[in-house]
Amino acid sequence: MSDEKATQAAQGETSPQQDVKPEVKAELSHLTLTVVHQDGSRVPFKVKKTTVFDKLFRAYCQKKALDQATLVFMDVEGKRILPHQTPAEFKMEDGDNIEAANHQVGG
Repeated sequence: MSDEKATQAAQGETSPQQDVKPEVKAELSHLTLTVVHQDGSRVPFKVKKTTVFDKLFRAYCQKKALDQATLVFMDVEGKRILPHQTPAEFKMEDGDNIEAANHQVGG
């Protein structure tokens, strides 16, 4: 043990990494979400649980050369995902899918 760590241990101090509680670490961790288009194509993205979906939507549309205004994004239950929402709000986990579909026009 280094002198600094020994001093910290003797004083009851811990390193910044040890101060982060496991539930906080899990919240800050990344997860892989896959955008599945109605044409069957799949594009995985690695994001934080706190990242707003707008960032993911823009990256997906840029990668696929699509206009974001022409798409609707939904979770696996069919609930629409809005750009200001986050994976944490949907309790998404690593490996979850997001469905992308073209807007339906008309009735």
